[in-house]
Amino acid sequence: MRSKLSVQLVIFLLFGLFTTHCAATNNSGATGKITPQRPRYELTLNLQEFSVLNSAARLGVGKYGGTADFSVHLAKNGNDVVWTVTITNPKLIEIWQYWMSEKTAELVNLLDFNNLDTASKTALATVKAINAKIAQARANPVWDTVKLSGLVVENERKWFIQSEDGKYLVTGSKLSNIKPMKDKHVIATGFAKVRNQFELNSFIEKKQNTLELFVMSYCPFSQKAECSIISYLDEYDGDTKPILKVHYIFYKKTGKEKEKYVCLHGKKEYNENLVQMGIRDLLPDIFHSYLTERDSNTKPWKEIAPLIGMTEEEIKLVAQCIEELGDSLVENEYAYVAGVHQITDGSPAYIWESERIRDITSIPEFQSLEFAGETCKEW
Repeated sequence: MRSKLSVQLVIFLLFGLFTTHCAATNNSGATGKITPQRPRYELTLNLQEFSVLNSAARLGVGKYGGTADFSVHLAKNGNDVVWTVTITNPKLIEIWQYWMSEKTAELVNLLDFNNLDTASKTALATVKAINAKIAQARANPVWDTVKLSGLVVENERKWFIQSEDGKYLVTGSKLSNIKPMKDKHVIATGFAKVRNQFELNSFIEKKQNTLELFVMSYCPFSQKAECSIISYLDEYDGDTKPILKVHYIFYKKTGKEKEKYVCLHGKKEYNENLVQMGIRDLLPDIFHSYLTERDSNTKPWKEIAPLIGMTEEEIKLVAQCIEELGDSLVENEYAYVAGVHQITDGSPAYIWESERIRDITSIPEFQSLEFAGETCKEW
């Protein structure tokens, strides 16, 4: 009896592996037009669990007909290989529970509960784990995030984002967060589960007519971009000159290192970033002049400062700011650059009106700018 049962358990665990139709899908986050999205369901399984799940689907399709379309992704997690099954049809996750119920009953009928061997216990644990994971996945669907850009408006105590494509009712537990943004433009991230509704997850205020440039101060490509853009804006003859904001890229170190943040080009770049941040925040009127002078001048910043009209008092003010507030300046800069905009590498990087772009000349206001888009990247 035991020998026969062990053979049946092996067949039960491995039968049908890779035989069910596995449809490859792309589950990357959706952006663009706001239309109701379909949820997906994800199961993270080991080999034995996937074998049983796949076998249940194969036998279910063979018995009842129809199809079972799902995607499978394999990845190494530590010393193990993880099988991630993604299901995009809500009906399939429900039907799979029935298939697994039949598979569970089939296993139970094979077992001698008065004399369970190791293989039997493993099989029971496996089907128990799968049933729990299917139930959890069904109760927790995953939605692709979408972006919505528009004006925050209120009407009869309801809150909406008015975009170019339509008006969307804002819902969700984070609705109250957006109320202070009334009559302001935002770029919101969330979920489109119901037609003409937007479940808010997060948002940032849209900076109108503003180009944000993210740089490393010793990156030659960033220096070229800064000088090209500043020169272009100095001669700008359009209706409304774009606003240029410059931010700095730091790398955050983990572990017990003394330095929490570092720069690609070493300590000299870290210090220069601080100088430029100090001048940017304290003396914005001469900030662009410093950037263009620094591009061709390798002397210490305190020797460059008088060349652009900084007084001794202003030099002392910037130096004091760096000494006393340097750590918090870097911390805040990293929080904005990496935290808000998820820019952790690649210099220069561009944000136009609070949205990431790759080609600055794709913006109508900068279409006549002559500049090659090379970037510095992490080592």
